[in-house]
Amino acid sequence: MSIDNLSQLQDTPSWQSRKTNVICVGVIQETPDVKTFQFQSKEPQLFHFKPGQFIGIQLEIDGEKHNRSYTIASSPSRPHILELTIKKEKGGSVSPWLHKNIVEGSEVELRGPAGRFNCFDIPSKKVLLVSAGSGITPMMSMARFWTDTDPNKEIQFLNWARGVEDIIFRRELSLIDFKNKNFQLEVFCTQPGLSENWLGKRGRINTRLLSDMVTDLDERMVFCCGPDGFMQQVKTCLKELGFNMDNYHDETFDPGGKKKAKLEQQEKELKEAPQEIIPIGPFNLSLKRSNKRVVIEEDEILLEKLESEGVNIDTGCRAGNCGACMVKKISGETVSQNDIGLQDSEKEQGYILTCTTSLKSDVELDL
Repeated sequence: MSIDNLSQLQDTPSWQSRKTNVICVGVIQETPDVKTFQFQSKEPQLFHFKPGQFIGIQLEIDGEKHNRSYTIASSPSRPHILELTIKKEKGGSVSPWLHKNIVEGSEVELRGPAGRFNCFDIPSKKVLLVSAGSGITPMMSMARFWTDTDPNKEIQFLNWARGVEDIIFRRELSLIDFKNKNFQLEVFCTQPGLSENWLGKRGRINTRLLSDMVTDLDERMVFCCGPDGFMQQVKTCLKELGFNMDNYHDETFDPGGKKKAKLEQQEKELKEAPQEIIPIGPFNLSLKRSNKRVVIEEDEILLEKLESEGVNIDTGCRAGNCGACMVKKISGETVSQNDIGLQDSEKEQGYILTCTTSLKSDVELDL
């Protein structure tokens, strides 16, 4: 995409398609095993999304299809470039391929954006961002956005890395900290090497550290992202400090709060309800727009069946949390193990999440 004058800039459409063909326009080596890939749309387009959201990538590697989700690291306040910061996972199949094969000029198809973990839908005056490792990417999107658009936002950012060479966005974080008077940054290294000469803070998160570092914790909205064990430890510390967990948000989309309790109550009521005589399948699954019909067993997960039939569909968490794989049900009966990734209005319109849904009758989908 090339924009050469102001009139072209003003006429550039916003990102609306769930499938977007993009071209890599830059690759940044952030750390030895982390790269940032910069993309522009093939057709002039502004990337508008909510900081914290993710996109999906579908790739075919050695004849096998792979779906992966990656959080957007860039900010919608700089909408001409979309950045994905991706760690090369040891033993992985997709991230090593991306690191090896995506270079300037490479073309890929992105799906999204999606995800309910974002700072647009959660109003706040003062925030605490907590991250570890590659979990820094949604935090960075939020930090960049607020720095560009809300200079009065009070942001405290605590970030953990293994060693100095593993600190993602180290230079940019220091620059934001220098230029933004309301941005407070602290980086911790858990295992800095002897040769790294690290003069900053060390150690893992604990209750005392959190209370000492964030003296006004109860006044802040907390956004957290990192490995599961790290996020669990953050939640444990917050609970021990008496923090209101309604003000805690992480990329699991439901930190064990009201939505989870509601789901458990629904499951309990379903078990206690009088049992009906229910057809046991197999059932016919009709795809209206694809003009396709397949046979599906009662215990088969809808998404897995669709993928096995070669039907392209957006995917994300594959656990009913993010909403990326939702499709509209035209007719028929289904049951979902978890659909907290859907808003009530979407459920009323007939949308279901294919990753946690199975059939209870013949079904037709708008797909």
